[in-house]
Amino acid sequence: MSSHVSAGMQLFMQRRSVFTTEEGVSRGLSFKPRSDDVFVVTPPKCGTTWMQQILHQLRSGGDMSFDDISDVVPYIEFAYDTEVDLEAEHKYQPRCYKTHAWYPWCPKGASKYIVIYREPCASFYSYFNFLKGWIFQPGEVLLHEFVKDYLLALGLPKKKMERASYFVHLLSWWEHRNDLNVLFLFFEDMKDDLESAVRKVAAFIGIQDDERIREAVKMSSFEYMKENERKFSEVRLARCRNKSCGIPDDVVASKVVTGSATKGRELMDDKTKEIIQAKWLEVVEKQTGFQDYNELRRAFKMEQMNRN
Repeated sequence: MSSHVSAGMQLFMQRRSVFTTEEGVSRGLSFKPRSDDVFVVTPPKCGTTWMQQILHQLRSGGDMSFDDISDVVPYIEFAYDTEVDLEAEHKYQPRCYKTHAWYPWCPKGASKYIVIYREPCASFYSYFNFLKGWIFQPGEVLLHEFVKDYLLALGLPKKKMERASYFVHLLSWWEHRNDLNVLFLFFEDMKDDLESAVRKVAAFIGIQDDERIREAVKMSSFEYMKENERKFSEVRLARCRNKSCGIPDDVVASKVVTGSATKGRELMDDKTKEIIQAKWLEVVEKQTGFQDYNELRRAFKMEQMNRN
């Protein structure tokens, strides 16, 4: 990281380095799934929590008794640090887990992997706002430096503690988009037609009960999740890890904010959009030939139509 970054950005990076432990990440990524487990695999702020809720409602038929969605659909990289036993039986089947791992480091052997991508500017803006007020305070870190000095500084990880960049993560799973055990989705399509997305997930994991599917659609809507946002606010993670960063125990961050797929990009300044697009061209376009996210998304849809 450049020595010219702000004091707020330096504090964020210091806190981030102790928020996640090397042992916790290593144990999580070493988890050996059962052959009927289901994994949600996304970069941050691309619909992970949303899919956790969809999966849990499909398998449970309406259970909301949990305090935090990650109590019932564990986050494997933080399981050890938040005292979650990944080997434990789940009350409802199939067992479901979440991870932000890129393909090479994602635990293999599960029956299903659900991958979701979101337009990168919107994803990055959402990530910035998710951490603002939790890991750093409003005004301490600017959006542009958060993107430039953190998100775009990520790349090809060399050790388990390093997270793959959005772009590397995308390329790693793009190669497996047509694998029979991979469901490849886009956040924007989920926003446009939630019911179709839920039905696609239900078919993928073998649930055919129409009443249960309709209930899952209702309980994974923005309105419903906003009404219950405390259950989607990393309560467990904050309770277990805030102290390591010197953050009060009761400070958490909601993951249910605007219900919009495009607001983040619309609010982002042009300078930040430009450096994100430059990174896309450097990493993704070089390997796939797609000039931007929308071109890749359109190509995938056309590919699926031709296959069907």
